Parts: sequence; C-alpha cells; structure tokens
Amino acid sequence: MLKLVFKRNLVFPVLVAVTVLVFCAGCGRGAGSGETARASLKPQLELAKEIPLGNVAEDKIPDVTKARWSFGVPLTKPVVFPDGKYVLAVEEGKMTLFDTAAGKQKWSKPTYGGIDTYAAGAGRLYMSEKGSSKSMKEHGYVICVDAKTGNEIWKYDVQPELAPVVEKHMPPDAKLSLSCYIKIALFGEKLVAKGHTSWAVGKDSDKAEVLLCLDRDGKLLWKVESHGYPGISAHSKIQLIGNKLVMGTYSYDDEVNGPTYLHAFDLDTGKKLWQFDIKHEDELAYSKATDVAAAVVGDKVVGVTNYGRAYILDQDGRKISDFLAFEPLKSGGAVVCTNVWGDKVAGFGENGLIIAPSKSVVKGAADYQAKAPVEHPDAGSVKVFDLSGNLKWKFRLGGEAAAMAVKNNYLVLGVSHNQNTLDYGYCGVYAFNLARRDEGGEVDVTQETALEKYIGYYRTDGAVLWGCLDTSDDNKVICATTWPTRVGTEKHGGHALYMLRLK
Repeated sequence: MLKLVFKRNLVFPVLVAVTVLVFCAGCGRGAGSGETARASLKPQLELAKEIPLGNVAEDKIPDVTKARWSFGVPLTKPVVFPDGKYVLAVEEGKMTLFDTAAGKQKWSKPTYGGIDTYAAGAGRLYMSEKGSSKSMKEHGYVICVDAKTGNEIWKYDVQPELAPVVEKHMPPDAKLSLSCYIKIALFGEKLVAKGHTSWAVGKDSDKAEVLLCLDRDGKLLWKVESHGYPGISAHSKIQLIGNKLVMGTYSYDDEVNGPTYLHAFDLDTGKKLWQFDIKHEDELAYSKATDVAAAVVGDKVVGVTNYGRAYILDQDGRKISDFLAFEPLKSGGAVVCTNVWGDKVAGFGENGLIIAPSKSVVKGAADYQAKAPVEHPDAGSVKVFDLSGNLKWKFRLGGEAAAMAVKNNYLVLGVSHNQNTLDYGYCGVYAFNLARRDEGGEVDVTQETALEKYIGYYRTDGAVLWGCLDTSDDNKVICATTWPTRVGTEKHGGHALYMLRLK
C-alpha cells in the first residue's frame, strides 16, 4: 500500500534532498545536485528551453485573494503541434511560433483581439477570438491559419448565427455578462464550435448558445440553437465517441433551471441523439449549482458532477452504474467541500477515469475564494479510478491542477498555487505514467515504487494557470506558460514559456 505524499508547506528543495526521485540538477528550480541518486532512477522530465515573454503591466497582475481574480486576465497560452516540433505562444496582442528543439522564433503575427481556445491538426491552427464582458461584440471569429507561415486561410464569424438567438431572448433591461464566448474542438477535418452570450436580469442568469460544425474550408455544415440553462454545455469539454458529440451542462439551481444533464449530438447532422438527466445532491455540494463534465472511457461515456458523483453510461446514454469520487468533510461548525470542473476530468484506456479536484470551499459561503478552516483531503490532488469506482491511486499535488493533458498513457498536469494556504512551492509541471501497475492508496515519492506512476516534476517560476499547458500527441513534448500573480502586494512568478521533454 502506498502512503503519504507531500506534507503541507514542504517545499521542493527539501523534497529533493530527502528523496531519491526522478529529478536531477537543473530539472527544477532549487533542486539538489542529484549526485546520490541511484543510476536506475534517471530523470524523465527535463527542460529544453525557457523563453522570457516580457513584462506584464501591473494592472494585469491579479491578486489571488480577491473574488473572481482570474476573470479577464489576458493569459498567454501555448499551442503545441501534434508532432511536437513547434509551439505557438498566443499572447494578447501577438502570437509567436517557436521550434521546440532550440527555442528559435520562426514567425510572429498580431492576434485577432486576443485568442481564447485553440486546436491544431494537419498543418493548420484553429483559434477562437476572446469573448467580451464589457460590450456586445460585433463579430466573433473562429480563425484558421497555416501552421508554417501564420498566414490566415479563412475565418468564420459566429455572431451571425448567435446574435439572432440573443436578440430573440435577451430582455432590453438585461445586464450583459459575456458576449460571444467561443470554444472549439477538432475531430478529423470537422471543427466544432460552441458560442454563447450570457446575461442577468436581477439575480437570474440566462444565456443563448449555438453549436456549429464547420468543414476544413470553413463552410457551415449544421447548427443547433439553444436558450437558457442548462443549455448545450458549460465547463465540459466537447467529446467524441463513435460519431457522437457528447457534452455536459450546468444548472444554477434545479428549482430554477431544471436538472443538468449529459447529452449527445450526431457529428454529421447535429441531430440530438439522447439526454441523461442528473439531479442535484445538496448534501454533497457546496452550493445549489450542478456542473457535469463529460469524459470518454473506451466504449463508455462518463459524466462527473462538480461535487464528485461519476455516472457511467453506454454510448446510447443508458446508465450502467455510478460512484462517489469524494465527499464533504465536517470541521467544527463548517462543511468543507471540494469541486472538480470540466477540464480536470479525463478518461484513459478501457477502464480508467482521472479527476483532479480543485480548492477547498466552505459549503454555503457567498465567496468561492473564502478560506476554509481546514483543507479538504482531496483538494489539490489527482485521483485515478476504474469504472467500478475503485481508487487505483492518488497523488497530492500541493497546489491546484490548472491544466491537464492525457495522451499515450501519460498524464501531464500544470499546477498553480495552493488557493487555501497561498503556498507557491508546488507550481510547475507534473508527469505520470498511466500504464504502470496499480497498487492503490496515495503515492509516496520517498519510495522507489512511486516511479511506477510518478515520473517527473519541473518547478516553474510562478503559477501555471488555466489553459496554460499543451502537449504533443504522444505527450513527450510539453509546453507551459506562467503568468505573474500577487498576494496583496507580494508578487509571485514571471511571464515565460517553458519547453519540457518527457524522456
């Protein structure tokens, strides 16, 4: 049985000095010499190049103690080519292509008002323009560019499809929340884009959405319109199983919006194929809201609620089973919960489910950032289950997993600071081998058996935030960007691109 992992406030230099790990000198900031490491324990995650990306204006450095601190931060995001030879660093005003072997710049182009989500494949890069929280956007583009030159091939404006739905349902007195937020997913030669605009009337939130499918030339193949919550999707990734698009949705309150659900659409036609409703479980959740993320595991669809319930379905949306991945902790008069969101849920192989719960939260607290009296035992960890609900292994990250890549039997995580203790000692990139044998329990990095799963860590100067990590198709080339943050007036980290290799 594997045991304890990181202890609170244990920093990386101490960790390396105590353990015989997969690190060496230069594999992480502050690492020891590694001279006492046994020959069999060679480092498997190494830095190829670190590229400074310039200073960040003071008003763009968020204070992590504030509510909604991450909203509107113009993060730089890396886009790694499928073969790992190049990475595109997408900043607010420009995008720059680097080769990942030497870190040399190949080209630089202005961005289209900032880029939010992206996909890469077959020599092309697909990007979506950022949404606007201050005013209604006139246009909202999905852009396709040639990967070698950065030259635009085509762009598609989502607003002509989305704006009429908004005009039909948004009252004149509504307060705009977000205009034309677009996320995209690439499946072969078909690009799926989901655009939404949200607003509030008093305390009631509402939204309009469109789900679009474009061909390789940017031609619209079909569209689906939606009004209201739960809607088409929220935090859930757009997944594909067979020829079915699968997504999870979000409900603020079952009594207001109805239950959330998983649902599927035909990739060729956009026809809705099935829907599986999920009722809220108040005893498990920190609020009345329910978010469900979709994952594909072999020939099954898995839906995971933010409060930890996993539903196993067949491809036609019929329930097979369910299990609870974590539950609340009572401490004094408080109930401490944690959550898992859409991009921190993934499937692998024929029977594996990965979840990375976020921070500790106090049930009923008005402010999600409110400090919990104790840390939830699963907050800031990664947990791996089989589809019967058996915990195969668990690893405490110390900070919060902000980005996840699961490919080729490797799990790579980009980690930010601990949002409860405000400890920055664990920021960086972690790598795990999902193909190694399972022993159950928590992975103890002081034991050689840890190398069955835990194969590398690189400590970055500052937090790897949401969407700031991407990898090649084999997960061997890993690129992460950091963005400076602050705790009050105390600044942490820099603005840089890290190119790492998994050996």
